[in-house]
Amino acid sequence: MSKTDKERNRIKDEFEQIQSESLDFDISNHLARPEDLPDLGEIEIYDYDSDLTVASQQSMDVLETLVDLYLGDVPKLKEHPYIANKMKEDAMVYAEGIFLSKMTRKNFLNQLRQVDNGDNSARMHEVVNQTIGQIRENSKFLSGQRTELEKFYKTLRKDLGYEEIDNSSSKLESEESTEDTPENPNGVITSSRDLNELIKQAMLNKEDDKKKKG
Repeated sequence: MSKTDKERNRIKDEFEQIQSESLDFDISNHLARPEDLPDLGEIEIYDYDSDLTVASQQSMDVLETLVDLYLGDVPKLKEHPYIANKMKEDAMVYAEGIFLSKMTRKNFLNQLRQVDNGDNSARMHEVVNQTIGQIRENSKFLSGQRTELEKFYKTLRKDLGYEEIDNSSSKLESEESTEDTPENPNGVITSSRDLNELIKQAMLNKEDDKKKKG
């Protein structure tokens, strides 16, 4: 008998011995009982698609109001294909940030429930602290993203030669004022932008009069 055959027979004999010794082995005695396990609560199937839809709608609302704030008085510019596509792309990126923020918060709550159910290992507390840091980073990202978007549309308006948007307090006063004043006999406060337009129109009318007389 060759050396290879001897080794094969040895392994076969060991395998048969292990099988024979395992006939009376009851694995159930080595498994955890249901009452020994922590209460994991009810299993809930999370609706991720619904959260994605909500995040997308929230993001689009933010972008639409932002674009309307900076470009609302310039309809042609607001409806330009580039602006429309840019707004959709920005909304998609912002929506992803909102969704990730929600998922991180959901994960954090699950981790806290695990701690409440008895998982007080050092590793679990490390994971909880990491998640807290991620929540802060998500908030920082969303805030920074919104600021960058505001800067972009504000700069775009300026680069295209349009005046800065009216001061919000002037708009509020214009909407709330109903009393006649010497400056505004009709009870309407004229903003600096409207005043500039009136001056510009008056100068154009003056030039037209000169041409007609000439």
